[in-house]
Amino acid sequence: MTPWAWVGLAALGSLSLSACGDAASEFPTSFEGLELDTIVEIGAATGAAFETFQGIWDIEADRDGRLAVLDLGGPVIHMYDIGGQHLSSLDDTGLEEGHLDRPSGIAWSEPGELMVWDPGSSWVSSFDVDAATIEFEERWRAFAFGETGFCASGDRTFISYWMNDQIIHELGPEGPVRSFGAAPAVVGAESLGPELKEIATEELTPSALLCTPAGVLDVGFVQSLVRLHDMDGNEVWSRGFDDFNPILVYSDDGIGLGRGFDAEEGSFLLRSLVSWGESMVLVQHEVRTREIPEEGDVEVFESRLLRLYDGVEVARTRDLPLVLGAQGPRLYLVSQDPFSRVTVVEVR
Repeated sequence: MTPWAWVGLAALGSLSLSACGDAASEFPTSFEGLELDTIVEIGAATGAAFETFQGIWDIEADRDGRLAVLDLGGPVIHMYDIGGQHLSSLDDTGLEEGHLDRPSGIAWSEPGELMVWDPGSSWVSSFDVDAATIEFEERWRAFAFGETGFCASGDRTFISYWMNDQIIHELGPEGPVRSFGAAPAVVGAESLGPELKEIATEELTPSALLCTPAGVLDVGFVQSLVRLHDMDGNEVWSRGFDDFNPILVYSDDGIGLGRGFDAEEGSFLLRSLVSWGESMVLVQHEVRTREIPEEGDVEVFESRLLRLYDGVEVARTRDLPLVLGAQGPRLYLVSQDPFSRVTVVEVR
């Protein structure tokens, strides 16, 4: 693996990193000939806590250019300005107001207003972020189990988890405001007994969420389903991915629940869902041949571009690194080798 965690880049020759240049006003609709201009790199092998990441989980940039990085090693949320300079950190842990327990999602509801979803403590909290401080504002209860998606837009917050056969829920201070998005079928669940089938449904049907101007996009973590609903929960379109190898659920003994991966071709596990300009989205799946990667396994990402207005796939590649954030003309790449870091690039 190269330090950039690019897979087969040298052989393809169609994607390249270069020094700063003119950023594109709208992202290209193809990966062919894609050029990424490096703006800044955040992270180091040694140094202060805000530059030695232990496990980057989520990245969000607001419209003013501030970058929030959720590092599970603390857990801690670090803030950086548009130039990559560290501003402040939210590093208090525990169950008190403004503290972190086991956070799994962050989102800017508007510039300077950061939302944090913490399923460990079952709170959604809001923070006011300025040039030097992060101040706790308020929080409200939110109960969910397993993998969850999270996004925010203005004063509206959405979380993905299974409840009453719906998996997308708008939450307010008093609880769910509305629920929508029928839970998709779990591949292999038909072979399970009733109790295990319910567990499989609860664990494997939630989706990653992306709040867009067109509505709420959800993409299954292990399913091929991708959908767009408007902000009131009305389905705009729904489709499944082509050439998708699902993770299979099974039980050897009727008691435990297993997840089967294609040992030859690999199965798809969602890793990233970000905006690609204003009219498309980038969806990245890690192609895994086993549930727990072993040392030396090379990460492979299947990257797809979808049109936001109808969900049609317009491009695909396995030669793009992991992209965990996007804002304006910028993409935020994450790599782990030889150390965890964020590389901020602009698309030309």
